[in-house]
Amino acid sequence: MPRPIAYKPAMRQAVLDALHAGSTYRDACVAAGIPWRTWMDWRRAYREKGEHHDPDVNALLVEAERAYARATNSITAQVRVAAAKDWRAAAFLLDHRRGDPKAKHDARRARWEAEVAAKRAAGEHREQVSVDASDELVERLRKALHGDRG
Repeated sequence: MPRPIAYKPAMRQAVLDALHAGSTYRDACVAAGIPWRTWMDWRRAYREKGEHHDPDVNALLVEAERAYARATNSITAQVRVAAAKDWRAAAFLLDHRRGDPKAKHDARRARWEAEVAAKRAAGEHREQVSVDASDELVERLRKALHGDRG
């Protein structure tokens, strides 16, 4: 895990420029040289206490949120214009901004499959199967076991 870094004034402009251009928070952090974990720690402190203890970081978080919202509004306006000619371009912009839902699903599924494989290897995994035990099915099975075909 990267070591948290201290705020530097040059980070502010790099983050804000990237967000104004439509980047995600994670990409803006990369552009500014801020480790993602540090950014998340800053945001958590801001969210829990209502402000960050460093006024420069506090100002950056507030301005970043505004820049992200402005960029989202800009992209929404582009979607409206692009939708008149080609909805696919607009849909791509919006999906890119929100993150790829299929990639998130695939990541969750991969984590789940890895967890199941680890439990199987440790002998701790149990398959759970639901069975329809309706009266009609039970009666048919009973008849089949006893050779009744009626």
